Amino acid sequence: MNVAGVVLLIGWNALCGPQTAVKKPASPSWQATGTLLEVCSCSVPCPCNFGQSPSNDYCHTVYVYRIKAAKYDDVTLDGLSFGGGEGAKGAMGYLDERAKPAQRAALEKLALAVFSKGGASSGSRTFAWTKIAAEDDPRKFSISFGGNSTIAASILFGRDGKNPIVVENNTTWPVHRFMKGKTTRFDYKDSLGNSLHYEGVNANLGEFKLASDQAKANGKSCCR
Repeated sequence: MNVAGVVLLIGWNALCGPQTAVKKPASPSWQATGTLLEVCSCSVPCPCNFGQSPSNDYCHTVYVYRIKAAKYDDVTLDGLSFGGGEGAKGAMGYLDERAKPAQRAALEKLALAVFSKGGASSGSRTFAWTKIAAEDDPRKFSISFGGNSTIAASILFGRDGKNPIVVENNTTWPVHRFMKGKTTRFDYKDSLGNSLHYEGVNANLGEFKLASDQAKANGKSCCR
């Protein structure tokens, strides 16, 4: 066999010989449980939670996911928080400044994964590391980002005066059961230029339990 034949044979074997399969990178695995505290610019109750159009031509929202237990791949994120604010000038994200350096990338990825489950706008956004305060008791709750934006709400009680008004299976946020509330203070500003100030508007408080292997429900993101 001449030199040209040898080259041709080698080339044929390279193209048609046994090939090693290329493995796709494994999808991230994550799970998170905790409390969602959320307010918006709609009247009480927010029509968006029932699959209807917002009270105005928009629904501006501020929210905190306060984590009880969470893990993103092999990074534990118990006790941290993340949240966001959304207005006419876009969506801002907030990440808990208490996160250790080894937790920071995972916390941001977890936030984006949770946002994709509904309620908040999904996709990339500007994030800021800040102090996040999210407190609640049986009658009220509050949210604060860095001390500059402060939100407070009272839980609404039913006709018995003892039990809160609840909504189950809402169409927007990835929470099965919300206690309904009404804001007593809503002052929010961010670096995007959003400046939100409302009185007596919608508030929600509920527990979340989410994971990467859960199918996304038919929930919609809140309108901006």
